[in-house]
Formats: sequence, structure tokens, C-alpha cells
Amino acid sequence: MGEPSAPPSVPVHAATPSSANQIDSIDPATELARTPLGRAELALVAANRVVLVALMAAMAVLVFANVVARYVFNHSFIWAEELSRYMMVWVGFLGAGLVLRVGAHIAVEVFQDWLPRRAAQAMRAAVVVVLAVALLAMLWLGILYVQFAWGQETPVLNWNFGLVYVAMPIGALLMLVYLALIAAPYVRDRAFRQDSALSAEEAVL
Repeated sequence: MGEPSAPPSVPVHAATPSSANQIDSIDPATELARTPLGRAELALVAANRVVLVALMAAMAVLVFANVVARYVFNHSFIWAEELSRYMMVWVGFLGAGLVLRVGAHIAVEVFQDWLPRRAAQAMRAAVVVVLAVALLAMLWLGILYVQFAWGQETPVLNWNFGLVYVAMPIGALLMLVYLALIAAPYVRDRAFRQDSALSAEEAVL
């Protein structure tokens, strides 16, 4: 008699249920582009990203050129440090919204991991409300700061100081918009937007 044949192997696939305890990415660009709101969101993200990249590139070139001029030619641009500092302020406020969109801000998530689905959803809804209130306060205070600083000038460049402070309300408004766009999927499934150019892991690193 021949050896009994081994039973056929059955492929096993890991189950990946969508639950409150699992962070998923949602709405790839191709799916977002199917609706007018999705296309508007993609256009906003693209414009946000272009301005952010341009600021970071200009800041890097400016700092590098100033270092070279200082140590090679013994001459530095006195305005370079001030301008790069203001650029950094704008980069921080403009980039915060993009990071929020993909869920890459630092967060303590252990509490909702312990909760059942409904309770975790309620906690995430509370987080969205608190964030919205904080961003509205930041928007209002940012407008007040701009009004206060509008008549003042920067020390070296003699630019309107209000142009620096206007980054605060613009950044708060962008974060509010992105928060509104991801609020429902975040509360329901703890999900964020999927972005091929920026993932949550890359943003943290």
C-alpha cells in the first residue's frame, strides 16, 4: 500500500476586522476624487503641501547659504536668521493640519483600547469636541494677536509683524477643516486619511 496522501493545505488568512481598537486608513485619493467635497479636499491638501515644501526648501537654502557665507567669506546675512525663524513658524502651523489629517500627532490611546466599542466611540467624540473648541479658541486668539501686532515691525527686516502672527489663525483654520473632514470616520472606526506622500509612521519619525 502506498503512503496515505497528506490532506490538502488550507490557506489561512489573518482576519482584519474593523473595530474601535484598530487604526485604519481610509479614503485613498482615487476614492476621494469621486465626489466634489473629496476633490476640494485633495486640492486643499495639494496647495497646503506645495506651500509647505516651498517654505522648507527656502529655509534650508537660506540657512545653508548663510553658514557658507559666514565661515567661507567671513560675512553673514544679518536678516537670514530672522527670516528663517519666521519661516519655521509658518511651517509649524501649516504642517500641523496635514499631520492631523493622517493621525500622526502624539496621542495617548491606551484608554480607548481598554473600552468596549461604544464607549471608545464616545471617548473619541469627546476628543473631537475638545479639539474643535481648542482650535476655535486658537483661531480667535490668533486674530487678536494679528490685530495687536499689525502696526509693529520686525527688528531686522522691518516687516509688518502681523504677517508673522497671521500663521496662527490660518493654521488653526486649516486644522479645523481637516478635523471636520476626518471627524466621522475617526469617531466611528478610529480611522484617518490615507496619504501616499505622508503616513502616520513617517510623520512621527
